[in-house]
Amino acid sequence: MEQIVTFYLNDTLFGIPILAVQEINPLIEMTPVPLSQESFRGLINLRGQVVTVFDLGIMLGFGKREIQNRSRLIVIKTNEELSDVAVTRGIKTSDDPVGILVDTIGDVLTTDETEIEGSPANIKVSDQKYVKGIVKLKDQLLVLLHLESLLSNM
Repeated sequence: MEQIVTFYLNDTLFGIPILAVQEINPLIEMTPVPLSQESFRGLINLRGQVVTVFDLGIMLGFGKREIQNRSRLIVIKTNEELSDVAVTRGIKTSDDPVGILVDTIGDVLTTDETEIEGSPANIKVSDQKYVKGIVKLKDQLLVLLHLESLLSNM
């Protein structure tokens, strides 16, 4: 069994392992960096730690996120901060502090490995290597993201 933090980009529900999440914050002031790649939204100072903020919508082909009151920043644990349990489950993230910008947060769901199915070709994601699989929920699909692939391309 694994707990998944869910969030939305447009109307699509995505999820990542809760073991990889350091915290979820409302957006705080970002410092833009000129001439950076489009998905790089800026830097924040999180209690003295500089965190790079990426726009997950751009990376997944949904376009630039319009920051609203419901927008949230998911701060991902670094590889060094991951627990032994996370490492045992094959979770890898990034060596540097990273945050991902999402439209809104969903729920924390518990899923079993047997519920995860392969990613169908019609999933609205620009690059299928970012998708670990899908879980069929009662009224929608949950797209599980492959954090290692996603963060290695940021």
